[in-house]
Amino acid sequence: MAEHYDNRPADEVSIGEDREARARARAKRNLQRANKKNGHIFNLFDLFIIFVLLVSLTLLILGVRVSDIFGAGDEGRACRLEYQLRFSAIDESFAEAVKLGDTLYDADTKVGMGRVAAEIKMTPALTVVPSSSTGEMGQATPLEGKVDMIVIVAVDVVYVEGVGYTVGGRPLRVGELRTLRFPGYVGNGVCISLRELNAAQ
Repeated sequence: MAEHYDNRPADEVSIGEDREARARARAKRNLQRANKKNGHIFNLFDLFIIFVLLVSLTLLILGVRVSDIFGAGDEGRACRLEYQLRFSAIDESFAEAVKLGDTLYDADTKVGMGRVAAEIKMTPALTVVPSSSTGEMGQATPLEGKVDMIVIVAVDVVYVEGVGYTVGGRPLRVGELRTLRFPGYVGNGVCISLRELNAAQ
């Protein structure tokens, strides 16, 4: 088998191999440095994203809004409010289940909406049917077993300029329809009036 010889002088071979080894070592160090640097950035970025997600999830679970944290600069004025709710054409038995002193809640947000502050007012629910002879609108007639219910509620609220009265951070306005839960009844009530009483104790 033929043998191959390097015809270069021994010193030249040694110097060339030494340079090549140093270049390889330098390239390896540069690669390791780059990987380490990139790995650091990637890890810090991951930690930042995880931190933001955890904070967002915690605030979501606690029901805290961004406006609650940073605020609008106006904390509002605490006061006591009396408002009236109208429930239309409900079963009379349901109306009779709502009592003076009952606590009611917003069925969607579970926020307390105050206490029934006066006796419940009930009137027969009416409907208007067309006249069978002319086809025009006829007289209003009572709906059997149905009543319209007026509930007067007292609640502590916060008045914020430009927003109005708020309960649990949510505005309470005339004409607003809400699904409300009483101990013996759940139904859709429309706010028909608001009246501020004295400042909340």
